[in-house]
Amino acid sequence: MRLTAALVLTLLLAACADSSRPCPHQGKADFAPSGGCLAVVHGKILLIENLARKVSPPGGKSLQGESAQCTAHRETYEEIGLDLVPGRLLHVFDTGFHLYHCQIHAESGQIKPAVLEARRAIWLPVTDVDDVEWRFPGQGAALRTILNTPYQQLEQE
Repeated sequence: MRLTAALVLTLLLAACADSSRPCPHQGKADFAPSGGCLAVVHGKILLIENLARKVSPPGGKSLQGESAQCTAHRETYEEIGLDLVPGRLLHVFDTGFHLYHCQIHAESGQIKPAVLEARRAIWLPVTDVDDVEWRFPGQGAALRTILNTPYQQLEQE
C-alpha cells in the first residue's frame, strides 16, 4: 500500500516538474474557461490521445487570472512537452474552449507526453479528421471547417 502511494506521488510530482514556461503570447489577452492549440505542420495536425484513446487538440482549463492564450501554451507544454506559441483565435466552442492557431517555438524540443495527461501525441493528416474518435462532441466537425481554409495558410501564419 505504501509503495503504491509513493509511486503515485512520484508520478504526480514528475508530471508537474518543469511544467511552467513563460507564456510567449504578446498582445490582447482573451479570458475564457479553457484554451488549446491547433498546430499544423506539413499537412498534419498535432493531437493528443487520452487514456480512453480519444483525441483532441492539446489544451485544458484556465487558471484563475490566466489568459486563454497562456492556458493553451501551458496546457500544451504540460500534456506533450512542446513549447507552442499561440496566435490567432480559430474557434470558440459552446463550452467556451478557445482554440488558437499555434506554432512550434524554434527551441521547443521533442514531444514528451505526460504519463497522467496523455497516452500519446499524434500528427494526424488533415485528410483523416473524420477517421478518429474525438474526445468532445463537435470537435471533428469544427476542425474540418477550420481546415477547409487551405492548411498551407495556417502553416505559414
